[in-house]
Amino acid sequence: MTGRPDPFRIHVADQVLAALAETAPIPLSTPAVQDRTSYGVRYGQLVYQVLTRLAAAGEVEKITPPGGKPVYWRRLAPQVSLPPMTVCTDRDRRRPS
Repeated sequence: MTGRPDPFRIHVADQVLAALAETAPIPLSTPAVQDRTSYGVRYGQLVYQVLTRLAAAGEVEKITPPGGKPVYWRRLAPQVSLPPMTVCTDRDRRRPS
């Protein structure tokens, strides 16, 4: 898909992420996500599309039990990039041992 997503899809994605954040670290099934966001069956396909796009972006994790059809979703923790560590080479500035 090229172009920007429409504002409604962005709103749905925000609602889905909020629903998954409320129950973290416990995963939710797709119907449970639909119920928590109040979109229900009517917008079920849209919620599933948003979930798969969020999974492709690395924001949520798709969990499928072995041999089972139900799909569960869990929000991944945001990755925080820390500044690189610096090494002090000046002996006078080192802490006393």
